[in-house]
Amino acid sequence: MSTISRFWTPANIQDFSNNTTQQTAMDAQWNTNLNGFTQQGIAGNPWNATNSPVASNYFNPLTDPAASSSAYVQITWSAFPGRIAAYFPTLSSTQQLELGDTGYLSSSNAAGQTVYTPFGNIPQTPCTPVATEQVPYGPYGPRGWQDEYCEWSVYRDPATNKIIRIDFTCENPEYWNTLWMIDPDQVLALYQQTLGKPQIQLADLQLMGSNGQPVIDPSTGRPVYNPLNKWNSGPVSTDSYGGAMHLTSTPNTLQTEIGLAGAATVQRIQSCEPNVGSPQNDLICCAQYGQLHRNSDPNIGYQTNQTVSGGYSVSLANPPGLYIQTPNFSTFAVPEGQTANPADFWQVVRGSDSLVDEFGNTMPGNFILHAAYEVPAELGFTVGDMTIQGQPINWGGQIVQQILMQIVAMGYAAPVAAAIPCVGTPDVSYAQPAQLFHQAVFTGLYATGISGVDFPMSLVSNSTLIAPLVAQGAVNVPMVLVCATVALGASGQLPAVSFSDPAISVSVVSAMPVTYAVPGNTYPSEYTALNIVVSVGASASLGLQDVYVTNVGQTQQAPMPSLLNIVSAI
Repeated sequence: MSTISRFWTPANIQDFSNNTTQQTAMDAQWNTNLNGFTQQGIAGNPWNATNSPVASNYFNPLTDPAASSSAYVQITWSAFPGRIAAYFPTLSSTQQLELGDTGYLSSSNAAGQTVYTPFGNIPQTPCTPVATEQVPYGPYGPRGWQDEYCEWSVYRDPATNKIIRIDFTCENPEYWNTLWMIDPDQVLALYQQTLGKPQIQLADLQLMGSNGQPVIDPSTGRPVYNPLNKWNSGPVSTDSYGGAMHLTSTPNTLQTEIGLAGAATVQRIQSCEPNVGSPQNDLICCAQYGQLHRNSDPNIGYQTNQTVSGGYSVSLANPPGLYIQTPNFSTFAVPEGQTANPADFWQVVRGSDSLVDEFGNTMPGNFILHAAYEVPAELGFTVGDMTIQGQPINWGGQIVQQILMQIVAMGYAAPVAAAIPCVGTPDVSYAQPAQLFHQAVFTGLYATGISGVDFPMSLVSNSTLIAPLVAQGAVNVPMVLVCATVALGASGQLPAVSFSDPAISVSVVSAMPVTYAVPGNTYPSEYTALNIVVSVGASASLGLQDVYVTNVGQTQQAPMPSLLNIVSAI
């Protein structure tokens, strides 16, 4: 048996196939990122939760030699947001489709004007039997409600409002941020090619500061990527803005998916709150991962948990990712008198229909990352002239309802850790490291508001947990460490911060409250941002570093894995 050679990029896509040097750099950075995400997914929560142990039945295929002998488990779910029907069951099917496409319901007022009404409120604590506190429906953001790891944008004919093209994406934001780290110009070229919009400019994709200049990322010395740039923001696509290049809903991240799978491997004695909808939802309430009533999280977690209970250790199969499956087009119809096959309008723009792993095994399902549905102009009709199950295609969601998503897990026979009770709240909480930034990046992201939503949001909610880069020998690097459950001392003393390598020194300068959705979370929460200054000795170990945060008067607890990446000095 042997381990995998490295984590492949999603669908093993090679976006620098014409440049070996850049592809090698991309592969190395991606492997580092996925190794870090995997370590974080295994870590559990020893800081502010009980019964949230290290996920001993989730394995890292980079270090576990059983990876090459693992069997595959295909897990699928519907791509259309399941929480819409769960929380608003009285809506008609058309209203659900409108919410799925736009995030609003349209109606006419007494004056004949069109009024747009967003989602209503839902229970703040849905796992509680009698939930009285309400919050606006989330996730927030310009496509936040499309939270099944599939997002889409619709291009309509400006004259007739008929659908011309729909873009569907399940590409994770971590991958696109990594591409940007290697070569922003290639990111621009891929945007233009994938969306069919040569008018996109590099400046459109950069994060701009309040001074009108690009925010510079010290990790690369180049402008910061804006994941909610004008060409990847919202459900509408036009010639001047919009499109669905990669996922933007805050829980739609690959790091989250790995963390969810890791948490789901822990066996539980009993459900947390019975009768919250299903065994799948009971397990979410018990283990406290994901969101109730999604098609994805409850299904993924439950199937992972059941696989482990059968006597297995599991991991996401290589290449880890979320993948679109080809729809069944048997209920699609073209206009009367036309003979074209509706399946021919489905274009796999990125990814592949099939994939063979590095050991020569054919993997289950499709590995589609980006697809488009569009009728060739020469046929003389549009998607909006077609029907599904006899109904005109007025909404992109009608096609999304025909799409399944998948992840592929792999598992091998192994002893299973004993079942434990549900996750709970400890008597004493410890400071929990959550996310680390270069100060300039955090400041630029946090100061940028997200438009097109009814709930105030900051762009930092669309950041990633890719570890920032700091070179050996760097001195006095300003950074921001975001933490949960920080408690200042009686005289305002700040927590202590340190890294796993003692050659890295840290000074904690100040603390400030911040509110945002740490990547993977559905809703914003309150955190403490510690302004720190980091110096890295020339002898510091290269690679990922763990971070410790210790409140005054408390003993040091486990670190958060892989929040900092030490690289060679140039």
